[in-house]
Amino acid sequence: MSNILNYSIIGLEDFNISFEKYCTPCEIQKYCKYGKNEPFTVVINCSDLYRAKEKVKFDQLQKLQKTEDVSVTYEELVKKVKINLQNIFSQIWQEKVKAQKEEIRCLDTTKVDAMLVAQQGQEWWQDFNSTMKAINTECEKIL
Repeated sequence: MSNILNYSIIGLEDFNISFEKYCTPCEIQKYCKYGKNEPFTVVINCSDLYRAKEKVKFDQLQKLQKTEDVSVTYEELVKKVKINLQNIFSQIWQEKVKAQKEEIRCLDTTKVDAMLVAQQGQEWWQDFNSTMKAINTECEKIL
């Protein structure tokens, strides 16, 4: 499928990601709670995304302060901090999408063949990741 998921702004800094394009009647989806009439959605808040980045930055700074020489300035330490957005997006994916196994049967290996789950999950993750990059760009404009 590989389409970027639908997303829309629903508040000052909230985005709604809709998996509506995935809600097609098929063997896997017919048991799902969500469908065309009520698609599965995930709400992303820009402040939460910003806080997650700040937490990663803070954690890395703490580690660097322990390993770097005391003569290194704070500004130099900050330059060494690398925020991996993939890890943040992956955490959101785990908490807001993959945790909904009962509702999203295609991501539940206890109900569906593991190969199908892996394939479906990979497609969804790629689309979710692309959508999160777009939302992150929008959030950076807002905050």
